[in-house]
Amino acid sequence: MKESIVQWTLLQNLEFLSTTLNFSIAKKKGQEITTDFGRIDFIVEDFKKNQLVVELETYLDSKAKLNQCFTQVLNYKSVSFTPKTNYCILYAKETNERSCGLVKEFGITNNIITKSYSINTVKELYVETVERLNLSFGLALPKPANYTICFLRWLNKILKPYQDFSKQILSVRELAHYFTSFKTTNFRCYLKLALDFEMIQNFGNKFVLSNNGIEYIDNFNPEIDSATNLSSIDLTNEQKKVLLRVITNGNWTAHKVNIYWFLRFIEVTGGEWVPNYKIVDESKLDLVNGLFNVKYKSRTMYEFLNFACNWCMELGLVDRIKTNSSYDKVYLTPLGVEINNIFSLDLQIKKNRLNLNFKYLE
Repeated sequence: MKESIVQWTLLQNLEFLSTTLNFSIAKKKGQEITTDFGRIDFIVEDFKKNQLVVELETYLDSKAKLNQCFTQVLNYKSVSFTPKTNYCILYAKETNERSCGLVKEFGITNNIITKSYSINTVKELYVETVERLNLSFGLALPKPANYTICFLRWLNKILKPYQDFSKQILSVRELAHYFTSFKTTNFRCYLKLALDFEMIQNFGNKFVLSNNGIEYIDNFNPEIDSATNLSSIDLTNEQKKVLLRVITNGNWTAHKVNIYWFLRFIEVTGGEWVPNYKIVDESKLDLVNGLFNVKYKSRTMYEFLNFACNWCMELGLVDRIKTNSSYDKVYLTPLGVEINNIFSLDLQIKKNRLNLNFKYLE
């Protein structure tokens, strides 16, 4: 089991972690903190503001691993964010007996707390945690699906023909006016976007503009009439309002499900990593595949997370902070928090409706 997954599981289950560390955790103070003395795995704080700096390890079954761990935790002793700071090595108890003895001896000699956990127990806890997070917001939604849709503003290109032809019903050929053919994959992707966001409805070979679509077109950016690239024209605030109403109307189409899962991803990971490079660390890939219940390869996961992040940024749901590393940080905006809460409430209401107890009528 990867160390990053162990860390994520433990920090999602602070009560279990408190018992393991014999430290009454009030909150997580930080994780993966870069200092001049190395990167600290995580710091927890109790109700009296005492802090515990934790060096997390899995198996310490080699001399090299032991030496690296010991050196790292001694370096940490040069770091403290409060005078009341202790330092701890937390490692897998499945480590061989000889190494366990060396860890305990090192701890006694250097005034370092040493604690252990069971890898097998954490594996079970990981499965329970993922299931809990997936179900805690009501109905279990379908898995996310990766589409080659980079931006919501691509709706401009497929909806513009309704304005050009001054009609609310178009044939598939008319709808594909700005595409090389209605048979291309490119057109079908745009069509899926318009259908999922309820801009249009399909009736046989005809596509009818919905009330949402009418309002969206009425609020086109004025630059659209002179644009050579319709897909590049930014959404107006009024168009964003239309889309926000659509994604919160309780009709869970595929692209709306993707937005939901991306917001869940931010919750679970704390928004601490969105890949900006097509190679995603195996440990992180395992974690998010487990959350989504999919088996995406690295590039597919990179595309899904970045496309979904783009949609959420366009709607003002998240802010992204670019970094010099392979991963960026993403934060929910106040609007993003509100939309996420609406998603959760809608799913919970649907679940309650399905599980309505009729025993009082008997």
